Amino acid sequence: MSLAPVPCIAAVDTVVLDVDGTLIDSVYAHVWSWRESFRAVGLDVPTWHVHRAIGLGGDRLVTAVTNARVEASLGDEVRREQGRQYERLSRHLAPTRGAQELLVTLKNRGLNVALASSGARVDTQGAISLLGADQWIDAWVCGDDADLSKPAAEPVSRAVDAVDGRHALVIGDSTWDMESARAAGHHGVGVLTGGIGESELRDSGAVAVFEDPAALSASLDSMLQRLTSGSDV
Repeated sequence: MSLAPVPCIAAVDTVVLDVDGTLIDSVYAHVWSWRESFRAVGLDVPTWHVHRAIGLGGDRLVTAVTNARVEASLGDEVRREQGRQYERLSRHLAPTRGAQELLVTLKNRGLNVALASSGARVDTQGAISLLGADQWIDAWVCGDDADLSKPAAEPVSRAVDAVDGRHALVIGDSTWDMESARAAGHHGVGVLTGGIGESELRDSGAVAVFEDPAALSASLDSMLQRLTSGSDV
């Protein structure tokens, strides 16, 4: 675990969690499905470029790894193909280490638990089913619910509003999650399960970085206490 010095914050009442890469070990399935969808329309996009963009909404990703011209001419076709590719790969996915335990721990602490995903509705519903944790989730929003996807504030703000929350922590595996949290006026907590390094998560606004949900669960109480007391952490 790594925590950065932050000012004292109000008592947290809500935790908003990203889904892909945070609760579900799906980042590389997304990387490969996007990579293959670009190949299907005759575009050779380096795999590492795709990986760096995972966590963006599908409405942003095509432009981010190619250009606006490709988005205008092929964006919808690429997204349709990506959905087909990902559906096939999603059958082999599993939760990240400690994902279900983290959801249970959060609810047992009396916190509102909301999910904010950039993914399509069908993919988010599939992830929730895979987690088998409906009873621990109070609300969720997906990419289809927001006009602006991550790193915009809207996905996080919608999730917080859905549970009538006020002071939230946002847990995610990408820089886009941290930027979305910051844009919405909340603090971000990073996990390394999406393949993005600690320093990048910190630079994007993470006040804490953990190896995975299991490690976060084990340190949840001490982290919340330090954040709300304003201690050097």
